[in-house]
Amino acid sequence: MKRYTINRHEITNCNAKLIEKKCSDYYPMPGNISEPQKVYELVFLKEDKLTVSLEVSAFEYNVVEVGWEGKLIYQGYELISFGNWIQQSKKGV
Repeated sequence: MKRYTINRHEITNCNAKLIEKKCSDYYPMPGNISEPQKVYELVFLKEDKLTVSLEVSAFEYNVVEVGWEGKLIYQGYELISFGNWIQQSKKGV
């Protein structure tokens, strides 16, 4: 789901393992839209043993598999990159 706010969180860079993929339905305006939008999430276990859940696009969701490990870079709720599979250009990374 596209966010229209400025992401002021610090960029986090760590090693992580993808432990879960979630896909759910989202109704932006209940009752007015018959077809829900899909919301895709990837859940990572970081090296500090904490988990982080990040919303991603359908493409990003489909190019990775549970169990894969790699360098995770994210900013707040936004995934910037994961290993060699997901790469986005982001200033300051």
